[in-house]
Amino acid sequence: MSRGPRGAEQRANMNPPPPPPPPNPAELMQLMVENQRMLTETVNRMVNQGGHHAQEGPAPNQYSSFKDFMDTKPQSFREAEEPLQAEDWLNTVEQKFRLLRLTEGLKAEYAAHKLQGPAGIWWNQYREALPDNTVLDWNLFHEAFKGYFIPPGVIEMKHTEFMQLTQGNKTMKEYLHDFNHLSRYAPEFVNTEAKKIASFKRGLGPKLLKTMGRSKCATFNEFVSDALTQENNNTVYTATKTRQRAFEAAAGASQSKAPVAARPPYRAPTPNQRYRPPVKKNQAKMGFRKGYSIALPRGNMGPSYVKTPPVNCPCWNCN
Repeated sequence: MSRGPRGAEQRANMNPPPPPPPPNPAELMQLMVENQRMLTETVNRMVNQGGHHAQEGPAPNQYSSFKDFMDTKPQSFREAEEPLQAEDWLNTVEQKFRLLRLTEGLKAEYAAHKLQGPAGIWWNQYREALPDNTVLDWNLFHEAFKGYFIPPGVIEMKHTEFMQLTQGNKTMKEYLHDFNHLSRYAPEFVNTEAKKIASFKRGLGPKLLKTMGRSKCATFNEFVSDALTQENNNTVYTATKTRQRAFEAAAGASQSKAPVAARPPYRAPTPNQRYRPPVKKNQAKMGFRKGYSIALPRGNMGPSYVKTPPVNCPCWNCN
C-alpha cells in the first residue's frame, strides 16, 4: 500500500463525502415559488410570441367557417315588398360579418347561400352571366344586390311619398311610424333636428298644428313627446264633451212636457154667413145676457166712435 500523497487521494475517492442535509420547510416553499415564477414567465413568453405572429395575418385554416356564420342565425332573403327590406337585410348580414374573420370572397359565398326563392334564382342567373375570370367578392355582390332589389326609380317614388305624407285620420303613433319609415328615403330632410321637426310638423293635422305650430322644442324626441301629450288632452276633452251632450239629451227627454193643444183645421168662410163674434171664457160661464135696445139720438151728429150692431140684430149677444 502506498503511503504518499497519491495514496491519500485514492483513499479519499474510495470514501465519498456525506450528502447535504435535507432542506427545511421554509427553503422548500421558497424553491416551489421560484419554480412557479419561472413557469409563468415561460408561458407568457409563448403567448406573446403567438400573438405577434397572429397580427401578421391569419393562416388559411384560421378563417371562420360556414358553421360559424350559421351560428349567428342570419335570416334568409326571398323577396322584398319594399326596397328598405332589402337594405335592412344587407345591413344585418354586414353586422354579422363583423363578428367573424372572413375574406371578401367568403362573405359573398356565405351571403349568397342565404338567398332563397326568387332571390336565389336571380343570383344564379346573374352569376352564370358573369365572365369566367370574374372575381366574386363582397363588393360585387353588394352592388348587384342593391341594383336589382333597390332600384333608383322606386327610391324616387318613396321620396315623393314622404314629401306628401300627412296625418289625416291617423293617430300620432301611426303617423310617427309612417314618418320614420319614409324618412329613410329622404335623408336630406331629416339630417338635423331642426329639419326633422319641420318635416314632421308639416304633416300634422289642423287640431294638433294649432297648438304645436309654435313649439320651441330643440330635439325631435321632445317635440314628439309634447305632440303625444297634446293629442291625449284633445281626446280626453272630446270624450268629456260627448258624454256631457249625451247626458243633457237624456235629461231633456225624461222631463214631462205640457201637451200642445191641437189647433182646429182651417175652414174657408161660407158666402152670406152671419158673423158670430168669439165667446170669452168668463162670459161663457155667466151665460148669455138678454138682449136690449139702445136709444140713439136722431139726426146727424157727425162721425161717431160708437159701433152699432147690424140692423137685424138688437145687440152683439143676440142671435
